[in-house]
Amino acid sequence: MRTKARQTFETKINYFLDDIDLVDVLRTSVLENDLTDPKSPKILSRVDPNQHPHLNRRKNSDGSRELIVNHLRSTIYSGFVKDIYEEITHYLRRIMEDAAKSGFNSDRIIGEHSFTVDVRSVLRIGNWEQLCKYVTDSVFQALERERSTMQLLKKMSIKLGLNVPSNLIEDILPYLEVRHFLVHTDGQVTAEFRQKYQDFSYMDNKIRLNYAFVTNTHTKSLALIEAFDEALIANNLLSEEYLQP
Repeated sequence: MRTKARQTFETKINYFLDDIDLVDVLRTSVLENDLTDPKSPKILSRVDPNQHPHLNRRKNSDGSRELIVNHLRSTIYSGFVKDIYEEITHYLRRIMEDAAKSGFNSDRIIGEHSFTVDVRSVLRIGNWEQLCKYVTDSVFQALERERSTMQLLKKMSIKLGLNVPSNLIEDILPYLEVRHFLVHTDGQVTAEFRQKYQDFSYMDNKIRLNYAFVTNTHTKSLALIEAFDEALIANNLLSEEYLQP
């Protein structure tokens, strides 16, 4: 038994993992010259000057091929880290909404994030499900405005009374924080981050994304989602319509 929110999370992540595998296969093929025509000036055998003008300007050399395929891999890895963060937040937002629709204690969900709603707005919302969505979206936005991934995860656990182990949150935290650096500083991290997480690989003060990093990101995020999901089900917080056999 699992929540439909978790099922959606894992389905999307599996597509991202397909990308990781695909770029690895492609990189191997490129570096092994499977896609190279030694008699052609083109960097890869299928390059069409009209359709691929940017690749067409590159020379047929091992160095050029390694450069472009490594850049592609780096882009895929970076996108994976950003997407993991987004999918975790989508999952958390959805389970809060589903819990509200299932009749979970509204005082717990709102907590210190109280707000007022104009009567006309309530009438425009129209029905109970849309009202639950409106309220939980407002609460979640308030959590996100605190700009603390740690607090977002901990407060979600507290609001729903899940008691998710803190070590699971602490384990995934640095991987999710890297997303902030990728988005805002092109991967350049602070000295404080480098000092705190010395096991990561850095170059020119930037985080180096490699296969081990993205694999750990996936493993630790999945462990976190499993913990949230198992606690939701164990505490009977969701109606059956939000569960997946």
